[in-house]
Amino acid sequence: MKRKLFSPVLILLLTITLITGSYGQKNRAYSKNYDIIIKNAIIYDGSGSRAFKSDVAIKDELIVKIANPIKGTAQRTINAKGLYISPGFIDLHTHAERNMYFPEQRPALNYLKQGVTTLIVGQCGQSAWNIFEKAEDQIRRWSQEGIGPNAALLAGHGTIRNIVLGTENRPPTAQELEKMKALVKEAMEQGASGLSTGLIYLPGRYAKTDEVIELVKVIAPYGGIYHTHIRNERNLLLTAIKEAMQISRQTGVPAHISHFKVMGKNNWGLVKKACTLIEKARAEGLKITADQYPYRFANGNPYRSMIPSSTWYSQGDNERLSSNDIKTIFSHLRDHELIELYKKVTPYFPLNEHHKQFLEDLSRDRLVQYVGQNLINPGYFRGPENPRERMLFLKRMTDPEEGEKIRRQVHAYIENLVGFENFVVGICTEKTYEGKSIKEVAALMGKAPADAAIKLELMGAKCIPLQMCEDDIEYIMQKDYVGTGSDGTTPYFGIGLTHIRSYSTFLNKINKYALQRKIVSVSHVIRSQTSLPAKIMNFKDRGWIKAGYKADIVVFDLNDLKIKTSISNPHQYSEGVRYLIINGKLVLDKGKFTGKLPGKVLTLHKN
Repeated sequence: MKRKLFSPVLILLLTITLITGSYGQKNRAYSKNYDIIIKNAIIYDGSGSRAFKSDVAIKDELIVKIANPIKGTAQRTINAKGLYISPGFIDLHTHAERNMYFPEQRPALNYLKQGVTTLIVGQCGQSAWNIFEKAEDQIRRWSQEGIGPNAALLAGHGTIRNIVLGTENRPPTAQELEKMKALVKEAMEQGASGLSTGLIYLPGRYAKTDEVIELVKVIAPYGGIYHTHIRNERNLLLTAIKEAMQISRQTGVPAHISHFKVMGKNNWGLVKKACTLIEKARAEGLKITADQYPYRFANGNPYRSMIPSSTWYSQGDNERLSSNDIKTIFSHLRDHELIELYKKVTPYFPLNEHHKQFLEDLSRDRLVQYVGQNLINPGYFRGPENPRERMLFLKRMTDPEEGEKIRRQVHAYIENLVGFENFVVGICTEKTYEGKSIKEVAALMGKAPADAAIKLELMGAKCIPLQMCEDDIEYIMQKDYVGTGSDGTTPYFGIGLTHIRSYSTFLNKINKYALQRKIVSVSHVIRSQTSLPAKIMNFKDRGWIKAGYKADIVVFDLNDLKIKTSISNPHQYSEGVRYLIINGKLVLDKGKFTGKLPGKVLTLHKN
């Protein structure tokens, strides 16, 4: 009798083993293949092309697969049916670093809610780090403690000039210029992405073109970019743009024009000639680009007095508190006494070693000035809320001749600036005036426009001059070399007056100009906020929905974008971003902040 090779029990066990083994192998192949899968999405990939449907898989910070469908499982699967995705938005111009120094503002929630995943900081000549620190300090702080969006840092010409020359209105000596160049080089070696100027601000406006050229030459070997708040955004716009081109031409460094616009109604339309200049230069091989924010009003605090300072104060009045008075107040104190007072008001406390060294290195005169300006701001003692100045102004108004002179000056000031029809009431105790122009309010009051403006000023109304025109905004927006930059900050939510651009720039551009007005396509706007700024900043692995690129992705409801900000209520988060992924980590989940801070400091050496 032959022995049975396999018993029924053994056969059963082998069968089970083979089946489970096969299943286990198959399951392992598909189990947790990815960290995140976004399914059923409509994708704008950043190219400017039309959207397409697909799934996207993410693993270890990267986009690893784009296919329809993607099989397999993930730690998290997002059903994006009816939603759109694009690369995370890149803000080419922000001042977010000011408050992001402090842990409370590190998430930059106002930007996350707009779908922004990367911020370019250190603009308008102000370095992305404090005057008493270095680039490496900010990079170390943010890298160790975390930030919400990514950030690329610029060295600020104004900060560097202030360190070396203070606020003196003169060219640097040869020795001083070398010191400035050394500071620029140091910043680039530590990871800065370029240099910014604010040639309209102090002390930047004191710099001649050749000074800027010498400093920009320093960033050339590193592949840096030159960002500039040009010297004039009004009637001398063309001259200012030519200066930026000259700097680029003589250094070989790409020049990027910040918040491209023209201000003042007498200058509206000049942007067309400016664009012609830029396009001619680009055709010749110069790398000239720009960014814009889609609003008609400017300045971080856009609310502006309707009475010019030269009118508010009587001519020859030397009885106002001045910076020299403040200097006199503190000049008798010893150095250590000044520093002890400074410690009681600076938010950068306790003082680190760089901060202490900075104070110790200041000359006596600059120490008094620096401490004094941190302790007392002359602006706190000016304006209609100050009883003394209010009384003096009203006394002048009672004089028939002087009162009529004031009215004429107010009328001329507003007409030359923007016109009464373009000066809008933002915040007022009389709520019916909010959102109306001074011209409209004057009609409601039954007063002459200048008298209405004076009355609004005295009742504490906050008004905004619309210094740009829609035609110019729309013309600039259509250019393929113009990206998006909010020029915003990370304001404390609900505190103080701020520009709505900090809360709504990116979604507003899509909603108003692509969906509603149809000035540009959605894909055009997406490109201006993703792949174009990535190319401008020389980011090699961001700004696209592509396999191998960093997983910075925004998932949004194109049919339900809510721009909630207004000039009467600027502190309002935008809505419509359902999910936001930064470096592969989910930062917004169903519109809510997850608490994660996965942002990285992006340098020219390593992203």
